[in-house]
Amino acid sequence: MNELISVLPLVIVLVVFYTILWVPQRRRNKKHIQMLKDLKIGNNVTTDSGIHGRVVSLDEDTVTLVLKKGELVISKAKIDGLK
Repeated sequence: MNELISVLPLVIVLVVFYTILWVPQRRRNKKHIQMLKDLKIGNNVTTDSGIHGRVVSLDEDTVTLVLKKGELVISKAKIDGLK
């Protein structure tokens, strides 16, 4: 019984750590993956580095964006969000 009480604070800290950090991160990842699945040609997007462009072609892992001065091919995972 005494051993269980001494381990209880560690268990509580792990549960709090899980609910504060891991659960919200999993939710963000699910939303990001769904956004990438719903990505279509013609969508205006922002990359994680702040580049704004319009999607002109989609491949399995890459996206081609049209910018003011040309086109840019980037990894699909680097799309941060839709505008």
